[in-house]
Amino acid sequence: MNQTYSPTADKPDERQAFKATFSAFLGFFVDMFDVFLPVIALAPAMIYFRPKDMSTELDVLFASLILAATLIGRPLGSVIFGYLSDRVGRHPITILSIVGFGTCTLLIAILPGQETLGIWAMVLLVVLRLIGGVFLGGEYTAANVLAMEAAPKQKRGLYSGIIQCGYPVAYLCIAALTLLMLYLFPADGTIDSPYVKYGWRISFFIGGLIAFLVVIPYRWNVQESKLWIEEKTEEAGQKRHNPIVAVFTGQNLKRFGQVFLVLSGAWFLTVAAAAGMLPQILLKVVGLTSKQMSLSIVVASFFLIFGYLAAAAFSQYIGRRAMIILWAVIAAVVGVYAYYMLLYGHGNTYGEIILYVTLIIVSFTSVFGVLVVYPNEIFPTNVRSSGFGMVFSIPVIIPSLYGIYVDLLRGVISPNAMPFIFAGIGCILMVVGAAIGPETKDAELDEIV
Repeated sequence: MNQTYSPTADKPDERQAFKATFSAFLGFFVDMFDVFLPVIALAPAMIYFRPKDMSTELDVLFASLILAATLIGRPLGSVIFGYLSDRVGRHPITILSIVGFGTCTLLIAILPGQETLGIWAMVLLVVLRLIGGVFLGGEYTAANVLAMEAAPKQKRGLYSGIIQCGYPVAYLCIAALTLLMLYLFPADGTIDSPYVKYGWRISFFIGGLIAFLVVIPYRWNVQESKLWIEEKTEEAGQKRHNPIVAVFTGQNLKRFGQVFLVLSGAWFLTVAAAAGMLPQILLKVVGLTSKQMSLSIVVASFFLIFGYLAAAAFSQYIGRRAMIILWAVIAAVVGVYAYYMLLYGHGNTYGEIILYVTLIIVSFTSVFGVLVVYPNEIFPTNVRSSGFGMVFSIPVIIPSLYGIYVDLLRGVISPNAMPFIFAGIGCILMVVGAAIGPETKDAELDEIV
């Protein structure tokens, strides 16, 4: 499969490129802060939302939907805001998206609990997560594309890794903040404990306020994408195309299908096997306390920063495809071994548990350091936001429903075996998707047609 190109444009402004990249990092940081805030911060406080008479099956379903609702909302947001980003510009859509999900996070912070609303407290939580997910889908659809279009070719890989570091830095901050809140407002497992009453709310207030603080410098310091402006200038007076329809037509459809396989595999590793199942396994199977679980995630998230940067930087030398395949092999060997030792190793010390958690998260997730830049090097400018947004977010839907699969297969497959199945599916999809796609590290973004 060969990439098609046409004439080149001016050399990118590196100062503006770094501003756009750093702003995209901040935007993605807030994005990921809001996505995974409930996974960590609400885990010790779910009794606040969970009705006393709720069955175990329904409890598991709602717990998985709190993360899944956001991840399912993101594809819808990528369609809506990707279209708007290709039509009206990357810059204004980024601002609108960040304000939207920041507002949803603040609304969650003031939600009443099950003592007031019964099961509707849980329903409202899931609904707000879904709406917030729609806005989250708009943030990376616009901001990440703007940053990649501004970046010089020889630094696109590194800048991709810097943007993606917003995820581990956010996870690190959430876990550290949760540890602090649990220290200041202890959780003793009862609904009247300080953390359950109000400790978790502080984390959500902080998450919402950070979103609004990010918008202010972005509004004034980041310019609209020059490539987008040039594209719109060339299209002036011509019949306007629908970028969503264009993504699913001709060569773009082939591109979409190929990258869809890669992202599907990556999301199975990250959402289902790591971020989704791992915290609950640490609490319920391994037997860690909430504080111990949070600390292990803090350590793993710190090392994940280096994993993202390494994968992104080395992809500038060996290529995007080779790095994706290499990281799938690392996940299949190192990550699976660490998961096995975590679940079945006898007499693991707390230090060994932290090591295994770190190996799992780094090996399963670091490939995303390449997966901001790779789709952006696949699609042409006139559909880049729509193409990137949809191919980055739609594949997350199936993996995000991991809790339902675990519950449905409980009588046939042990829940402890499911992380290995999710990891296997993820690695296979990544290898196949990368193998059938083009190498793109030397692509000129303005030349892709």
